[in-house]
Amino acid sequence: MKVSLSCLVLAASVGFMGGAQAATTGTLRFEGLIIPGTCSLAAGDENRSITLDPVRVADINADTVGNKEFELTADCDAGVSNVIFQFTGTPAIDGWRFANTGTATGVGLWLYSRIGGSWITITANSANNQRTVPVVSERAVLPLGAAYFKVSADPVTVGTLVSTVTVNITYN
Repeated sequence: MKVSLSCLVLAASVGFMGGAQAATTGTLRFEGLIIPGTCSLAAGDENRSITLDPVRVADINADTVGNKEFELTADCDAGVSNVIFQFTGTPAIDGWRFANTGTATGVGLWLYSRIGGSWITITANSANNQRTVPVVSERAVLPLGAAYFKVSADPVTVGTLVSTVTVNITYN
């Protein structure tokens, strides 16, 4: 009986390959982003109530009365250069000031910035509702003011002024 050498090698190879598997390789790719840091509104500025001083209805015969100055502050990590404060809310009937949801009629809220000593209106209609402030010593401080504002030709009535303005910050 003659057994060929090639059959013997083939049989040995099949038996040998039964336990071996082909190896698989792969590649892992990692991605990340290095950012300069973050900012957030300072404690007390996230949900803040600003009370305007009471005024007499007869005093609201021009545009503004009862100005109240205040500041908003963003605390930032090192490496952040600027903070952009953006204000949104429901416009008053004049389209610029912020609407009053209180009981007084004919009056809205005038919000303005005081950067460099200039009073510049922050509008509720998003045309001029952002202010950019540089970060100094890891803080960006925006000087602001608010006042009562006669928003229509209708007479102002006695009541409350209640206006909600949302502030959002971005930074770079």
